[in-house]
Amino acid sequence: MKNTAVIGVGWFGQAHCRIYNEISNLKAICDSNEVTRRKIAKKYDVNSYPTHSDMLKNEEIDAVSIVLPPEYIPFVAEDLAKHNIDLLLEKPMGIDLDSVKKLLKYENQIRMTCGFIELFNPVVQRLKNQIKEIDDILMISSRRIGRFPHRHWNHGVILDLGIHEIYIHKTLLGEIEKVESMLGYFHEGELKKFEDAAFILLKFKNGTNSLIEVNWLTPTKYRKMTIYGKTGVFEVDYNSQELKLVKSTSESAERSYRIETHSQPYVFEEPLKRELNSFLYDEKNPVPLKFGVECLEIAIKALKLSKKD
Repeated sequence: MKNTAVIGVGWFGQAHCRIYNEISNLKAICDSNEVTRRKIAKKYDVNSYPTHSDMLKNEEIDAVSIVLPPEYIPFVAEDLAKHNIDLLLEKPMGIDLDSVKKLLKYENQIRMTCGFIELFNPVVQRLKNQIKEIDDILMISSRRIGRFPHRHWNHGVILDLGIHEIYIHKTLLGEIEKVESMLGYFHEGELKKFEDAAFILLKFKNGTNSLIEVNWLTPTKYRKMTIYGKTGVFEVDYNSQELKLVKSTSESAERSYRIETHSQPYVFEEPLKRELNSFLYDEKNPVPLKFGVECLEIAIKALKLSKKD
């Protein structure tokens, strides 16, 4: 089993710790918050450090998840890359594209994986296996909405929620040629400097368009995608992991045609556990940094195009 560590043990970093403790030899954690750090270290009986530099001096680590605020990730990642440690960089990997691009020089030296968790959602994997059942994709529409995050996040909704749909749409449709966006700023006070709602229109090289809606305005958590094809429609529910196929039994455009709906039985699986297993043990890097850089570039473009003055 590989020796692992987690840098940043907030709510999501703690999920990484839980899974690494199950599938690897969790050796250490790092966090600047002493209370949290000691609590998690005691829970998993591992060493804890206030900085990654302290950890590097004292531990032999094979792989690390960096689950920090994105502005810090590239700089911590570069320090670890110099020690030949495989890295999983949580989305969105950074806020400055150039600082993330600098990490590409280490891709042939270590495994550097992007934390794009929805690619490991079983419903997305089933969709990819069945997508040909609706023939050519005509359009994709996604809604990823919920309440304002009660956690340390000094950025807007695009880098938090929007990037998930960007990497899913790009996986399904390929190269993106054009980005358009419209942002909203609805929270008051200090929070008003961040966009809390966005519509993103992506135009792909193959001629297909997709629409992404994200916001922090909705009291309930909603994560769904619809893929419209020539011969049917797939409805994806990320939360329930349900995949529904809707097909017409008639080629007529009239309203009288009959519709067949197929929902597949499934066993719920935790996407993060699948992701970390793949990161540690798959022969091929599941989500190369180059792909992540391309997705981050699209997210930053969407943000800048409609940036509030």
